[in-house]
Amino acid sequence: MAIAGYSFTLDTEAECLSAAVPESEHLSMAGPQISTTLIPQTQNPAPMSGSSLFGAPPEVFDGNRAKAKEYMCSFKCWWALNEEKTVFDIPYKRVTLCISYMKGPKVEDWAKVQQELMNNRKSTGRLVTFESHWRDFKKAFKDTFMDITESIKAENNLKGLKMTSGNIDSYIATFMKLLKMAGYTEMEHGSLELFKKGLPAGLNIQIINNSATPPSTLRGWIEAAHTEQLKYL
Repeated sequence: MAIAGYSFTLDTEAECLSAAVPESEHLSMAGPQISTTLIPQTQNPAPMSGSSLFGAPPEVFDGNRAKAKEYMCSFKCWWALNEEKTVFDIPYKRVTLCISYMKGPKVEDWAKVQQELMNNRKSTGRLVTFESHWRDFKKAFKDTFMDITESIKAENNLKGLKMTSGNIDSYIATFMKLLKMAGYTEMEHGSLELFKKGLPAGLNIQIINNSATPPSTLRGWIEAAHTEQLKYL
């Protein structure tokens, strides 16, 4: 029963009523006892992991590499408590569950790609019970978020990358490879700025002068740079 943002609890045992309100406020009536204790209702109740699962799920992973190891360890502990449950026992479902706790601009694109890759493998004959679903996902996660040395090195190389000898194709290919290794996404504003920084100043100026509206995305700037550079070949 709810009144103006409060709910009544119905207690069927007298001792429950005694614990809820002072003895002077008890209501005497035949049948089940009723407690009029008002309990405020929250507008956004915390999501439940499901009564059939033991323990607490990991905190949402937002792509912060410093938290990657902690996230995976927490997920594995949750798995250990529930290894006989279907959602953990079937590798395909286990990966999907792990991905469902990844939110935010630094990880959403990556997570979407991993889900699509797994779906494609399933559609081409890999059964949902194959442990290779989890092995592939775990390796991809480790390579992207947990190999700190490699990602830091890639980020440093990315910041120092320059287009040389007018070879725009080589510059684009190297940039995109380092971008992925460094854990950046194409949608991050910093990715676009890094790409522009590595281009000759004159090429950036040509893109601005020859565009009604300068591109606002990395992909748009890459296409414009490629088009402008080909004019000089």
